Amino acid sequence: IHIVGGGVGGLALGIRLRQLDVKTRISESGTYPRHRVCGEFISGRGVKLLRELGVFDAFLRGGGKLAETMKFFGTQAMSPVIRMPQPAFCISRYAMDRIMSDQFKSMGGELRTGLRVASEKLRDEGTVLANGRKPNTEKGATWTGYKFHVQGLKLEADLEMHFIELGYLGMCQVERGRVNVCGLMPSKLAAGLNLRSDWKDFLRSNLHPKKHEALESVERIEGSTCFVSGVSYDASQLNKTDPLLRVGDRMSTIPPLTGNGMSLAIESAWLASEPIARYVDSQQNWSQALQKLAALQTRFFQKRLAVSVPLQHVMMAPFMHGVREHVIKQLSFFHKILFNLTR
Repeated sequence: IHIVGGGVGGLALGIRLRQLDVKTRISESGTYPRHRVCGEFISGRGVKLLRELGVFDAFLRGGGKLAETMKFFGTQAMSPVIRMPQPAFCISRYAMDRIMSDQFKSMGGELRTGLRVASEKLRDEGTVLANGRKPNTEKGATWTGYKFHVQGLKLEADLEMHFIELGYLGMCQVERGRVNVCGLMPSKLAAGLNLRSDWKDFLRSNLHPKKHEALESVERIEGSTCFVSGVSYDASQLNKTDPLLRVGDRMSTIPPLTGNGMSLAIESAWLASEPIARYVDSQQNWSQALQKLAALQTRFFQKRLAVSVPLQHVMMAPFMHGVREHVIKQLSFFHKILFNLTR
């Protein structure tokens, strides 16, 4: 089996296939380790699957942190500190990708880095696409994602979410006491923004006034800043009919507002492993494996996406600013409902 893309979904699938004794090769266009735009927050079913994949303890040794509380901020409103219905897990992609790639290789998997696979090869039988979502250049794809790490920032909860009129950012603690800052902004605001030099002013203009004093002693981690453009979300991605096997963001991207993107990538890899293993054992052909996986993906993800996509649009709409402030104040009364609907 040839997996194109060695991110969360590709590495998780590679590890699972090696557990099933399937000969597996991963081709990754980049190198390890490196920073990527990511909330670095694993919530829901994905945490359990980390244990099944045998990487959870290695993540803990690598400095990963359990997250059990969250707090939401508007421009003026604040929620209380809320206990999560299930503990989540926080670890940087820098550490996570390195640990998972080492695990895959130690299990006998073949990992090729710095290699782009020719487009005509992507349709070969036995090839899995895990190379992330394609940037959307359509008119509606108006969001830019960003991420950087800071040191010395004290959080009021394990996860903080900050909403402004045009976008939001989330913060959680990862290894070595660092805090991951990751969010979305309209692409028109990202033009000309230099987060490497203007990051502190950027945080002051995007964080609740209560957090401003805490920024005085904060430092940005050099080399951690990165961007991704052309971000859009579409629940219909699951309905593709072309003969390609997709996992992770290449299957479908869940809106980051839910804090469930990394989990979805891990879950989609786990689901794909059983049809692929049956194909390898000649119990079904490649077309049947694709059909089986499509049915599983629809069953496990369609309802989640059907809720989370409109929720993202509503919560991010500028005209919803007043409603958003009210929701944040009342969030402790119904956060469990939203949590369960998007997981």
